[in-house]
Parts: sequence; structure tokens; C-alpha cells
Amino acid sequence: MRQQENKKENFRENPTKLTWIPKVYNYAERTGNLKAEAVGVVSGEKHFPVFEDRMVFKPLTKSKPFSTPLFACAEVFWSWVIDTYFVPAPLYQLAFCRGYEAECEKYYDYGTVSPMIYEEGEHLLNLLEFFRTYPDEKVQIDDYLNYCQMFYDYTEILEADYFQTHRGIAEDLAMQILISVLKGDQNYHYENIAFVCDASGQILRLAPMIDHEFSTCFMFPDNLSRHNYWFGELQRSIEGKPVQPDEYKDFPNEKERRLMEKSATCLHRNLVYIKEHYPEVTASFLKNVSRLKRDLLQKRESFFIRKAKDYPGHANSDAYRIGKARYKDHDEEKAAAFEKQYGGEGKEISFDLMNCLINYEVQEIIEQMERILR
Repeated sequence: MRQQENKKENFRENPTKLTWIPKVYNYAERTGNLKAEAVGVVSGEKHFPVFEDRMVFKPLTKSKPFSTPLFACAEVFWSWVIDTYFVPAPLYQLAFCRGYEAECEKYYDYGTVSPMIYEEGEHLLNLLEFFRTYPDEKVQIDDYLNYCQMFYDYTEILEADYFQTHRGIAEDLAMQILISVLKGDQNYHYENIAFVCDASGQILRLAPMIDHEFSTCFMFPDNLSRHNYWFGELQRSIEGKPVQPDEYKDFPNEKERRLMEKSATCLHRNLVYIKEHYPEVTASFLKNVSRLKRDLLQKRESFFIRKAKDYPGHANSDAYRIGKARYKDHDEEKAAAFEKQYGGEGKEISFDLMNCLINYEVQEIIEQMERILR
């Protein structure tokens, strides 16, 4: 982590500006496809087009839960914030890939583009793959399930033998965990964290942070009450308020209910653990998050998300149900029913309102984290 911090000092004096001008590509002009098998609870293959300079187009997906154009805005916003204030991160940019939706129906032809995070001859190994290959009695990996809209306990991961004996990588992970709490990531699961390995399988480093789309501050722009509810759930998990008996009785599946009970308090547990075991990481995070809070107050417009030319400006947080029925469940009857119920482009996004919410909520989370970490 110290090496990453030293590298960043040169960038902090002259950070890049947050841009909302989309890049435009044509699918037919791709240099190749990123073929990556998603190894995890939900497996599958992704074939994202790659363009010159190893730039990967990441489309918005018709079946991804609660997806709206602000998922792409979250990727751009948080990659810039992380790279500017904390640690090196690949920068996302809004993008179109003309002809991609016609070729791959389950994807839109708009999304984001970002540089590939590993070099030729390297590959990724996520935490789930790692602990399946190298079991550790401290990590109950067989109990792991991948849910969006849930927070994850990383204390047992950091207690594992590998991280106990590789302090530098453990510090990098601790910083990533703190940043994930800051951005209110509701999908920061064990498959989102990966090692970069060489051809022989030797671990070289922790991969930089990617996948920022499930940031609480950017979710449900079409429904303020849902947005506020989930922001409250984020604050509650950071606070660590004990779960009351039968609080999650509406979850009939016992395993799922226990996971939700753990999610309701685990962010607080993560913060306290990192504060106690990684004081240098905590001090570095607090120093940089203080700068971020100051700039959010003094340079508000520098953080504003903008409506991009030709980019969709409406949100429908339930449209994914149609895509899920059609492309995952392969149930056209269900898809047709959801078309009637949830079809249409949705509600026009109020960027003025969202900018007020994002600025306010990020500051609220910073202050809440500061109270715990200090």
C-alpha cells in the first residue's frame, strides 16, 4: 500500500477532471473480445469487446438487478474519486458500442469503457476461487452466497493465513474495504476482489478496484422512497446497531435470513477490525477522505454528474425483471407479463436532485466513518 500511496502523490497535485463525454466505438472495429468465465455462485461467460489500447467496453445489462443509466455514472464517478483521492484505479468513461446490442441482445449498446486491469500473460483469481483452491479453516467459504443489495463481512478473510503472512497485500485489501464502505457498495462480494497472477499461478498483487455500479447513492433515481430506504440500510450497517429478534422474519429461507442479519451490522465490524489491525491504512484513509470531504463542500460542481449527449436520461429500476425472465430464465410468457407491468423507458432522471443527494450522502457516510475510525 505504501508503494501505491507514493505513486499517487504525483497525481494528486494535478488530478484529471471528471468527464461526461462518451467515447464512441463500433463493434465491428474491435480488436478482440475479453473472454472471461465468471467463476462464482452464478457462473457464466462474458465476451466484452476490446478496442485499441486494451480498452474494454462494459455494457449495461438488461438482466442486472435495478440497473439504470446511473450505474454507468457510478462507475465513472467512483473510479475518478478513488484514483484522485486514494489509490490508483482504472478510470471508467461513458461509452457507446454501436452494433453490440444487435449482436448480443441481452446487452445494451451503451455502458462504460475502461482499461484492462492485467497485462499479457497474467490472469485474475478471485477470493472465492482462491479459498476453494486453498481452504482456510478461518474462512467458511462454503457458506458464501452472492447477493446484490447485501454487505459482506471481511474480518474472516483478513484473518486467513494468506493475509496474515502477506502484510502488504492485506493492507491493500483493507484500503479497498474502507473505500467500498465509503461508496456504499451493495455488491462488494468475494468475487469482486481478485489477485493478479502470472502464467504459473503465482500471485503478483491485488487487482485494482473495479465494478462500482451498485453504489447506494446512485441507485433508484426513479423512486426516492426506495433510494432513502437503502441509504438507511447502509447507514445502519455502518453504525452496527444490533439486530432485533424477528427483525428479518419476512425472509422465509433461514440461510438467507441469517445472511441478511449479518449484513445489517457487518460494515461496522469491518471498520472496527481495520482500525484495530491496520492503523497506518486507517490513518491514510482518514487523511484522504478529509480532503475529499473538504472538496465536496468547496468544489461541489466538480463532482456533479451530467446528462451526456445521446446517452439515456431515463431510469426504470424494475425493467431488469423483463430481461431476467427473457435472457436468464428463458421464459417468454413471464417476460411478456413483465413487459406490460414494467415496460417503458421509466422516469426522467433529475440530475439536479441526484447531485444534491450524492453530495449530501457521501458527506454523511464520511462523517459516520470518521466517528468510528477516529
